[in-house]
Amino acid sequence: MRFRRRCSASIPAFLLAFAGVAALLSVAAVPASAQSDIYTVRGVPVDETAGTAAEARQAAISAGHQAAFVRLVDRLVPKAQQGSVPVLGPGLVEFYVLDFSVNNERTSAVRYLAELNFRFNPQEVRTLLRNSGVGFAETRSKPLVVLPVFGAEGEAPRLWREPNPWRGAWAQRGPDEGLVPVRVPLGDLSDVASVDAARALAGDATALGAIAANYGASAVLVAHATLRGDPALGGARLDIVISRYEQGRRLTTTRDAVTQQDGEAGAGFFARAAGGVDAAVQEAWKQQNVLQFGNRRSIAVFVPLTGLSDWLTVKQRLGGVAAIQAVDVNTLTRNEAKMEISFVGDEGRLTRALAQRDLFLSLREDSNWELTLTGRPAGGAGSIQPPPDRSLAPDQPPPPGQPPGSDPLLPPETQ
Repeated sequence: MRFRRRCSASIPAFLLAFAGVAALLSVAAVPASAQSDIYTVRGVPVDETAGTAAEARQAAISAGHQAAFVRLVDRLVPKAQQGSVPVLGPGLVEFYVLDFSVNNERTSAVRYLAELNFRFNPQEVRTLLRNSGVGFAETRSKPLVVLPVFGAEGEAPRLWREPNPWRGAWAQRGPDEGLVPVRVPLGDLSDVASVDAARALAGDATALGAIAANYGASAVLVAHATLRGDPALGGARLDIVISRYEQGRRLTTTRDAVTQQDGEAGAGFFARAAGGVDAAVQEAWKQQNVLQFGNRRSIAVFVPLTGLSDWLTVKQRLGGVAAIQAVDVNTLTRNEAKMEISFVGDEGRLTRALAQRDLFLSLREDSNWELTLTGRPAGGAGSIQPPPDRSLAPDQPPPPGQPPGSDPLLPPETQ
């Protein structure tokens, strides 16, 4: 993305007095921190044995490069398209890596163990995927708080009270790998005071809003798991109801059942079930935010301003939106900026991506687009609300007893 001035005549002297033209009108395509975060793969474990320690180290680093690339592809590319990503053999994947670092290195005469961190080259990876006809997403969601409510068959559901192996499985998951950062509450006094199992299952807007605020999240996922059978005896089953809430509204509800595999320990059973829910959230987000490079368009946008700080904030946040290709500033006054935003995709996807950067795009009553920092449209009653963030697949089969085509967003007490 580039951010450029189209006409300098409309830029008032009072703004130039605070900062130079370059500082006002130019910004990096995407902030280095944003790109680095998405295209960095951390904590890749390697363990190789060879004739010497040096040979083992070289083999481990080569294997780490390939494992990291697989994880990067899984982060960015929807499952259905991952098979179209070229397989990069040893010596080739290194071309797409900017650098790597080593943690927890241990060696013996013939063995090498470590954890490796890789920074991939965003431009080269994008080129590889686009030339291969592979769709991918780069928009990172705001954090999502997961409330793992658990109950064995015939027992009252619980959230903070032990034993809750379902919450334990979520708490023990590794660092965020996907584009949707998942936050599992600590269960401290603030969390306990904010929400309990009953209010979570009822979709209490105040309680869910409080727990979301505790973790700077935009949405809450209530993951209610009911255990059937005994994992210690084998053959147990988890019936899972997953409801996503945002701004006091339930957006989606899906159901799933996970059966314990032969010889699978109880902890592994719960961990696999939690991983499946997380994977579904990540997959839905990727599908909804795939960059549509074949669909490029532009819109004129008005930005109301209260001062220089508003303008600098808008400029900085726009720089982190992957779908935006260019921003041309037409006019800049004390109270308003007018710009043209060129982007890939459609207005709905752009609106959703901007919302993750705390920018609100809406259509005013006069049919002009407006971009605000407040999270609320300034255009009055005629403003268009952004599309809901449905980070669980919308094409899930209807719950038992719900006919196809019926509204899945019923009040909690009706389901």
